[in-house]
Amino acid sequence: MENKSTDRKLIIGIILMLAGGLLLFDTFDITHFPIRYYIFSWKTLLIGIGIVILATKEKATAGYVLVGLGVIFWLPSLVNYSIRLSQIFWPAVLIGIGILIITRRGRQNRNHRIRNGVDTNSNDYIDDVSILGGGTKIIQSKNFKGGDMTAIFGGSEFNFKEAELSPEGCTIDVFTMFGGSKLIIPDNWVVKSDMFSIFGGFNDKRTIKPDETEPSVILYLKGAVIFGGMEIKSF
Repeated sequence: MENKSTDRKLIIGIILMLAGGLLLFDTFDITHFPIRYYIFSWKTLLIGIGIVILATKEKATAGYVLVGLGVIFWLPSLVNYSIRLSQIFWPAVLIGIGILIITRRGRQNRNHRIRNGVDTNSNDYIDDVSILGGGTKIIQSKNFKGGDMTAIFGGSEFNFKEAELSPEGCTIDVFTMFGGSKLIIPDNWVVKSDMFSIFGGFNDKRTIKPDETEPSVILYLKGAVIFGGMEIKSF
């Protein structure tokens, strides 16, 4: 996890340095290309976010989708083709979301079918996809091992108050875009996050947080949160 975090920081640093250098070119009129117009755009931001996410190989699909969306939205300007953004925005977004769901579902099926030679199609894992909505789920597994949460323009609430973590370890893979999820967990669980966040984040709102010296009750969160968030509560 530490190596992935370092890679992301390196990529972000390189992107910022490159953007700063290009802005200097524009400031001193070294080039007549409208650099500021292209750099300070949400379309370029999508491409930048996608490149950073690509540093986490397991999230490569999301990275490619964001880069692709950014390029698609820029194409009319780059080729001088007269088309309104509204004509391509939702088709492109829907295609991108569809690709994310299909590829993520395929990966989840492979990962959940067998882990360490054990059938994982049980209540010990969660596999939740929330799009344009969500719900409330109560997890009561006494050997909870983790799973996957996907929230796009929506999110769900997960209640783990009656659950117990597996001594083998517990990791939840999160992907949130324009949405968010809430986890209600026991007070004695330690939560460690390696989620990558852009215009969003992770917030542990528990009043009393446990000592991080209890390795048997550690919940690991990894993944990406884009324009959204993950909230932790104990009530």
